[in-house]
Amino acid sequence: MAFWTMMAFAVGLTGSELSQAQPQMTSDPDTVQVEDVEVVATLRDAQLRARVDTFIESNMAPPAGRPLARWSKPVCVATAYVAPRYAQAIIDRIALRIIEAGGDVAEPGCKVDVMVVGTDDGAGMAKALVKDDPRGYRPARGSTDRGSAALNRFQDGVAPVRWWHVSLPVNVDTGDLAVRLDGEDYPVNAVREASRLRTNVRDDLARVVVIVDFSKTSAVRMSALADYVAFIALAQVNPDGNPAGQDTILNLFNRPTEFTEMTRWDRDYLAALYRAPPNRFTLQAQTRGIADEVVRGRQDR
Repeated sequence: MAFWTMMAFAVGLTGSELSQAQPQMTSDPDTVQVEDVEVVATLRDAQLRARVDTFIESNMAPPAGRPLARWSKPVCVATAYVAPRYAQAIIDRIALRIIEAGGDVAEPGCKVDVMVVGTDDGAGMAKALVKDDPRGYRPARGSTDRGSAALNRFQDGVAPVRWWHVSLPVNVDTGDLAVRLDGEDYPVNAVREASRLRTNVRDDLARVVVIVDFSKTSAVRMSALADYVAFIALAQVNPDGNPAGQDTILNLFNRPTEFTEMTRWDRDYLAALYRAPPNRFTLQAQTRGIADEVVRGRQDR
């Protein structure tokens, strides 16, 4: 016999009184709806964080042991050996994406930070540039680039677009170098006490060279190519990365007819990279910070 029926006999309740005495177990629909929305939002945020983690792991490549670098000053963009009708389009698109990400563009007459070089022989051009300025491509024995093996790959191969990033660890307060460059003295920096979450050093992009072999780009739209170059100019993209299955302009030469510009994901990632605190102790901690910003940016829309 059910508990409430036994209690009814014990106290002499009628059937109608029994139904009134039983507790109401139905939930407030509004409460259930709010809880459902919160669960969906939590799952969505978790998926975004996992997506950021996968994107960085498979497509980004800072120097060994260093976090991701970004531009921390107005960026000067120039082209060489590029037809004028293409040169201005590339410069304008890079400038647009820099501003969208939260950066700034340098005034005319500035010292070049991003150089986009056109050619019909990518490997030959890369070899000539490195031979002309070897220290410019590897200014230190570590912490500034991806190393000699990667530099050899930059000069070889048949990729339609190839690139090289140089970044510098600097004091987060002063911008002074925090790494010894070849042939120079060790830097001396005043170091304030670091927190448990942030260090006194950040990594700044210092130089990006992008070589475009126009003899191999006829299958892609110019607007897409300009955005491909712009993404590389703003972030340390791994030339040996694996963007397969991801919604990114980095798939341009895998799926040449599908892209006209950067994807929403590309723009969200770049904006998050430039908003997240740059002076994290590890790449993993920085990745979490970038993921936080991607989630926050999507919530604000």
